[in-house]
Amino acid sequence: MSQLRPVLRFLVATIALSMACVPAAMADTSAGIRGGFSSSPDQFLFGGQLNLSPVGRNVYIVPSGEVGFGDNATTLSFNGDVQYRFDVHRGSEVRPYAGGGLALYYVNLDGGGGSDTNMGVDILGGIFFGRMSGNPMFVEVKAGLTDEVPDWKFIFGINF
Repeated sequence: MSQLRPVLRFLVATIALSMACVPAAMADTSAGIRGGFSSSPDQFLFGGQLNLSPVGRNVYIVPSGEVGFGDNATTLSFNGDVQYRFDVHRGSEVRPYAGGGLALYYVNLDGGGGSDTNMGVDILGGIFFGRMSGNPMFVEVKAGLTDEVPDWKFIFGINF
């Protein structure tokens, strides 16, 4: 037990420090819904995302998840994307962005055809707008760089 005591103290101190930093980190964080289409497989997509506070100048981490229906399959995609949002001009409501990320992609074929889980890589681009309205929105296109993810996705979303 005495060997665990320093580890427990460190763990408690880390949790306490993390909890103290949460209000500042949550200041620019929002969650939202997303929907769209994918190709190969051809599906309708629905899901959600977090728009986290920037981790650097104009750099954002945007985790998301989607469920897809159609093309004789049901899919789940868990995405870890990094976006660079370009400054257009001061006071602009529009911010184009580019980036990429990793996707954990699960496919379950209809009719007992089996299932598979893969990791893939995407690149993306889009337009983030309406951030002054209190409900920022985006339009995004993703291209799969590996065979393990859809060839492309077209997605629209809104944050609350």
